[in-house]
Amino acid sequence: MNKFKKVAFGVLIAGLAFGFSAFTTVNKRGIVVYYKIDMTNPLPNNPNGYYYFSEDRCEAGGDICTAQWNIGGNPIPTQDGDALPSTGVTFQPGSVRSGHFE
Repeated sequence: MNKFKKVAFGVLIAGLAFGFSAFTTVNKRGIVVYYKIDMTNPLPNNPNGYYYFSEDRCEAGGDICTAQWNIGGNPIPTQDGDALPSTGVTFQPGSVRSGHFE
């Protein structure tokens, strides 16, 4: 009976660990780096002015060069210069890279 209790306890702990990790794991699949090209709206979490580029285009000096956005169900950009989708996007706090777009 003691072995049964140990096995049951182990299964319970494994289930709790798995359940907890399911709620704390962040889905990174739809997160894309966009460059802030148009500084008309200078706040980093304002989606206006962000465009996709496949290569690093940041130069030193400036406040905002890039930020990461979760684009949700929108298609992953493939062309340089594709604008950040206007709906269904979420800014990722702490993802801003300082500098300016070259």
